[in-house]
Amino acid sequence: MVSHFKYHAFGQVIASEFPIDVLETAPAEARPTIRVELAQGLRQGERAEDPFFEITETRQVFEWRAVGAFEITDPACIRVDPRPDIPWRLVSQPLLGIVISVALERLGLFCLHGGSVDVEGGAVIVLGDKGAGKSTTVSSLLRAGHRLLTDDLVALDCGDHSAAAEVQTGFPAVKLWPDSAGALAGESDLGTELIHPSITKIQKQIDPAVMARPTPARAIFLLAPTEEGETRAERLPETRALEALLYFAFIARFGNTSLGRAHLALFMKRCCHVVKTTPVYVLHIRRDLDRLDDLAAVIRAEALAAARA
Repeated sequence: MVSHFKYHAFGQVIASEFPIDVLETAPAEARPTIRVELAQGLRQGERAEDPFFEITETRQVFEWRAVGAFEITDPACIRVDPRPDIPWRLVSQPLLGIVISVALERLGLFCLHGGSVDVEGGAVIVLGDKGAGKSTTVSSLLRAGHRLLTDDLVALDCGDHSAAAEVQTGFPAVKLWPDSAGALAGESDLGTELIHPSITKIQKQIDPAVMARPTPARAIFLLAPTEEGETRAERLPETRALEALLYFAFIARFGNTSLGRAHLALFMKRCCHVVKTTPVYVLHIRRDLDRLDDLAAVIRAEALAAARA
């Protein structure tokens, strides 16, 4: 394979045969840990399901009719068979989300569906169901002066058993609904574009120079939107915290046993490590874009209190 492009994200050096413009460029001498290769014959055309996933211990296949197909056998190699003439920008959307999350899991990281921001030296992780306001909450923290670690995919390195897991730096972009993007207009003007013509979410670019470097996890917040009341945090006992992390793990959408029993044992060990070393809170937040500054202030106060505990 001849890789024309080299990037870094999620603690990896990614060598790709096509451009992934949203990623930060890695030095030419950096040794790749994940290869992204173009392939043929992976697309199966009109499947009954769209998207289609086939996840087993040794082979993982992903296909979207509008994008193309992806295959992982070796976790250090992602093969891509895109639809003809599709922009590379659209190919990168699933690649840098659900597809790479499985590769990262197989390479030893623990992946959550959420975002993370460095709040004064500690990583705050934001989790929530679709539409709960994860990216809006992340962006409110950025507007308050904190630094982005990652949006949509949180990859944690649990290798140091004596310390909190370390959140890896993702890539410099945040996905927002248009109303949230309008409320946070001052946060970044480097670039704004629709993710896909059929999706109304906007992708806002962040200056790579202000991205945070890998940071130990300090607090995890599960968003629980309400129509009234004040924003407040409620710490969960470890048993409920464990249930929450299992629910928001990226691999959970396929079934936590889908990568085999050996992976399941390691996955559970990593999940328990995160719960033991990082407090998990339910964050009751009022659905009000005019109160995003209050939201950021509550998260900061709880995160700093967790650091002192």
